[in-house]
Amino acid sequence: MQIQILAGGDAAVSLQDRVTELLKQIGNDHRKTVQADAYGADGLVDILEVRAADGQLEIVVLNCSRLQIRAVLEWQAGTEDNNEFEGLELHLVRQPDSDM
Repeated sequence: MQIQILAGGDAAVSLQDRVTELLKQIGNDHRKTVQADAYGADGLVDILEVRAADGQLEIVVLNCSRLQIRAVLEWQAGTEDNNEFEGLELHLVRQPDSDM
């Protein structure tokens, strides 16, 4: 599993460009995006696990909080030994006000 965390900061325009480019690469398919603000930290991990088990290999997660990012990173650490989600790419886009 690979995780990329995209942060806003002063480069908000370039972040929007990067997110737009990611969406184009995955076919702009809304089924490959997750709105993190609809879930708590554990719920976000659950939905990502379900989607990965369903065969989605690239997922863009929008509006992640610091707590959600930490939960996803802990999930990744817990799955490294069994390679269950090898090939999964997660792009976590932080909330604009979410400091890491």
